[in-house]
This record gives sequence, C-alpha cells and structure tokens, in this order.
Amino acid sequence: MALPITFDGVTVSVSADAPPTYDAAGFADASVSYTVVGQVTNFPDRGRVYTDVAYNSLAVRGTRHIKGTFDEPEVPIEIGVDRTDAGQVILKTASDSDNSFTFKFAYSSGEIDFFQGKVFSLASAGGDGDTLRSITANVRIDHQGVIEVAA
Repeated sequence: MALPITFDGVTVSVSADAPPTYDAAGFADASVSYTVVGQVTNFPDRGRVYTDVAYNSLAVRGTRHIKGTFDEPEVPIEIGVDRTDAGQVILKTASDSDNSFTFKFAYSSGEIDFFQGKVFSLASAGGDGDTLRSITANVRIDHQGVIEVAA
C-alpha cells in the first residue's frame, strides 16, 4: 500500500494540443506537447460535483435525494509571476481563447492527472511589500472530467 504524499514536487503542464482520444493513451500521445508552468505556488481543490435533486413524496414524510447532473469545478491555479515563463505565456494565450487546452498534473509519486479545460480568467493578485506578485489561472474542467493515471 502506498502512503499518501504531499504536493511537494508536483508539476503543472499545459498544451494547446488536443489529445487524439480522451483517455490515458490519448493524453500521453506524442502529438500532445506539454510545457511546464513555472512558479506554481498552490495546487487547486477539485472533484466532480453533482446537483442534489430533492423531492417529497406524499406517502413518505422525509425528503428524498437523488443525484442529478454534474459539473466539473473551476480550479484556481496560483502562480508567481514570470512573464518569460513559457507555460505562463501559454496560459495567457488560453485566457484570451475560446478553445480548450490540455492540462497535466504530475505528482512526485509518478501518478498523473490529465484533463482538458478552458482558462476563464488570469487574474493578478494585489498585495504589499511582503506579498509575492502572483496570478491565478481559473480553469474550468471539461465535462469529460479528469483522467487519473496510477504510477
């Protein structure tokens, strides 16, 4: 059994190339060229969220719940600004585009998460003299979800 790991050593990569298929083999295909996003400082929470469809049957006193449609979350990726970083340049391009981009999160354990998503904003953070100058890339994961690859 593998032990849980920290986020230390995680790399976030992005590509304008679409995978030929939406599976592990497609995302790992040589036609998809990834560029590491430098200076990522915080890794996002993520996970598919289903709508709670609640109803009350006249024959039963309690409210019943069923799972409705799902939505993939927006994932905020926090980054220290480096305008010469190739990965950050691609994120800037993605924020100005209506196209989906391909993302790869590689963990120190050898596990990898792949997904396609749209960059809905690339927002600059404010601060003071003791604050890292940063941006947040807000990425919406495509409805097909995250492909998780074991080590």
